[in-house]
Amino acid sequence: MDSSVPIQAVTIVLMILLSAFFSSAETAMTTVNRIRIQALMEQGDKRAIILDKVISNSSKMLSTILIGNNIVNISASSLVTTLTIQVLGNVYVGAATGALTLIILLFGEITPKTLAALHAEKIALSYAKIIYFLTIILTPVVFIVGKLANGVMYLLRVDPNAKANPMTEHELRTLVNVSQEDGVIEREEKQMIYNVFDFGDSTAKDVMIPRIDMTFVDINATYDELMEIFREDMHTRFPVYEENTDNIIGIINIKDLILYPKNQEFSIQNILREPYFTYEYKRTADLMVEMRKASVNLAIVLDEYGSTAGLVTLEDLLEEIVGEIRDEYDEDEEEDLKEIQPGKEYIALGSAKLDDINEALSIHLESEDYDSVGGYIIEQLDSLPSQGQSVTLENGIRLVVDELDKNRIEAVHIWLPETSDHK
Repeated sequence: MDSSVPIQAVTIVLMILLSAFFSSAETAMTTVNRIRIQALMEQGDKRAIILDKVISNSSKMLSTILIGNNIVNISASSLVTTLTIQVLGNVYVGAATGALTLIILLFGEITPKTLAALHAEKIALSYAKIIYFLTIILTPVVFIVGKLANGVMYLLRVDPNAKANPMTEHELRTLVNVSQEDGVIEREEKQMIYNVFDFGDSTAKDVMIPRIDMTFVDINATYDELMEIFREDMHTRFPVYEENTDNIIGIINIKDLILYPKNQEFSIQNILREPYFTYEYKRTADLMVEMRKASVNLAIVLDEYGSTAGLVTLEDLLEEIVGEIRDEYDEDEEEDLKEIQPGKEYIALGSAKLDDINEALSIHLESEDYDSVGGYIIEQLDSLPSQGQSVTLENGIRLVVDELDKNRIEAVHIWLPETSDHK
């Protein structure tokens, strides 16, 4: 036996191990969590810093790994062919090549890639220095291969410099949902993140206190009348109007009223603050930024004709993200939606938002002109309803007017059909 045979055999085993190394490196470094790596970098992890340098240039990284993997696989194939001829003769070359292919698939590709997918972070961090070193020494080869590959891409009319599409909001929501299912984040945290997404899409009209629920102060109100209004409503700020409620001329703050000099004749003009106006379709995210910059806590919302549509406070905007904020003066508020029979019967406030009802009940009520379930009933009837009047939709959902205050729908009874498909 030729003395080189054992050396060749050991070299073949080494090539298979190197194939496993490159295969696992490819999978680990393309699937590793970039956010997790950023967190480790902030903690000062040197391996994470090197890994970030490697994966930031994904094209160079992949070229280096693939070049290395092809070199070791081709080398292994050549050595097996040579070794087989020396030991067994030409007859068994085909069988030896087939056996090597199976071994490389099993031990050089499938197994290492599967393990790398399961332990991507650990393996990527372990390999970071080696791959970084290889990207440096193989730079000339990578450059030439890269240029050739780009040429082929251009022939195929594919832009090699095109960037991947950024993650969509739907994909982010799915990621958050999976994180909650896996126990990474709590249910409340998931809901808060969802609220942030919705916050960017909502407008002042969606979150404002409607005009009908506002408390206004007449410019001619006396000190005692103002104190009585504050006692009844327990709010700290009120809009002040002159002649009619579409003419808001200022905002009054309870602090200014309490600190008003007792030896001075009272005039509401002396404590009137400049009102801050916005419009119905102002995005809530932009409105919050503007209100903070202007150091105001209350904004008057105007409709397209300049009439008062409602008001928005910073607390209202914040509640859209963190949920209901209550203090010792807040009265117990009715829930927008109350469950009577699970999956079948519910009672909703007439002012409850259609989007909230749809999300809570997994139904699909849509209106171009109305945002609330009460408005939806008016749209379906094409008239102002009477108490007890009902609407039955094509999908079997039945809406009944439970309570009516003058022409305002206060409560709606919702009956869902027996079938699971309410859409």
